[in-house]
Amino acid sequence: MAKLLTSFVLLFLVFIATTTTLIKAQATKQCEYEMIINTGITRGPSYKLGVVLEAIGGASINTSNIVKNWGAMGRGYTYFLPNSSDKFRTKLPCMVANFCWIGIKGKKGELNPHWYINNVTISTKGDGGINRLKTFSFGIGNEIDIIYPYASDGECP
Repeated sequence: MAKLLTSFVLLFLVFIATTTTLIKAQATKQCEYEMIINTGITRGPSYKLGVVLEAIGGASINTSNIVKNWGAMGRGYTYFLPNSSDKFRTKLPCMVANFCWIGIKGKKGELNPHWYINNVTISTKGDGGINRLKTFSFGIGNEIDIIYPYASDGECP
C-alpha cells in the first residue's frame, strides 16, 4: 500500500511539473511585431524616439530608441522624412490582448514642433493563430502634440 501511495504521489508530481512547464512555454511564446509610421508633410525628429504600446488589460511594450532597437529600413536610412512610411520590427513575448493605446516620447519628452503623423499601424504575428492589426490616427489635421503625444482607440480602461 505504501509503494502504491508513493508511486501515486510521484506520478502526481511529474504531472504537475509537466503541466507547469507547458504553461510557462505557452506564456513565453514569441511574436513578431511590425510597426509602420506614416508621416505627414513635415520632417520628424532626428534624435531618439521612444514608443510605448499598451494592450487591453494593462500589459505594455516599450522602447526608448525605436530606430536603433526596432528599425527595419536598413543601415544609413533616414527615418521620419516628409510623406514617408517607416518600418520597425521586433520579436518579443506575445501579448494576450490587442493594443489599445500608443504614446510617443522624444528627447526630454519633446518632439519637433509641427511634426505630422498620418497614422501608426501595428501588426502582431505569432504561433497559435495570433494575427492582429491595429491602426492609430493622431489628432485633427494629424499634427501631433509636442509633449508626449498619444493615441487611444477607447478600449483601454
